[in-house]
Amino acid sequence: MNQDIELPETFPDFSSREYWNARYSSEPNNTYDWLLSYQQIKSILLPRISHKEAEIFVVGCGNSSFSEELYKDGYHYISNIDFSPVVIEQMSERNSQLSEIEYAVMDACNLQYPSSSFDLIFDKCTLDCILCGENSFQRATSMVQGIYRVLKPGGVYILVSYGMPDTRIGYLKNKFLNWSIEQARIPKVFLDQFANVELSQYHYFFICTKNIE
Repeated sequence: MNQDIELPETFPDFSSREYWNARYSSEPNNTYDWLLSYQQIKSILLPRISHKEAEIFVVGCGNSSFSEELYKDGYHYISNIDFSPVVIEQMSERNSQLSEIEYAVMDACNLQYPSSSFDLIFDKCTLDCILCGENSFQRATSMVQGIYRVLKPGGVYILVSYGMPDTRIGYLKNKFLNWSIEQARIPKVFLDQFANVELSQYHYFFICTKNIE
């Protein structure tokens, strides 16, 4: 018999470095994938990677196994950032044998890479987390503009979000972002406990291809 699940009245501050440092310190050997696993995503992701030597950038990597699984599929040039030094140290040690994978402590709103560095940029929930915190509009705008800057012409930015399109598309469309946007969605696993809760039944993909000027 299913038991009712009560949603909390408040949620953690997912935009806080302190929250994530504490969380990763408490679960040093864990892996966790938000929303969807690599296997659920790869049918949308892999056709957008132009070649095996593509430079791939994972924003807000956390302790996900995403980059390791991508590596096993033959894509080795993967740069990962997170603003939590705790998880970057954990992931650097965990994948030390995968020599081409790089990890760096970095704020997604202040990217320290040269312009036009990456063929594909992948973000699963990092923009969502930023939108949970203070100065969310300014920080989210800075993040998206930074991603556009470091994306190569013809490159692709894939955002996976729990947010419905009308709450996200405004951050992806402005006069400074010359890219074409596709949308896709994957149904969530249905849970009886949440049948009466007004939540979207989908996870959303925003696929942004930077136009070649």
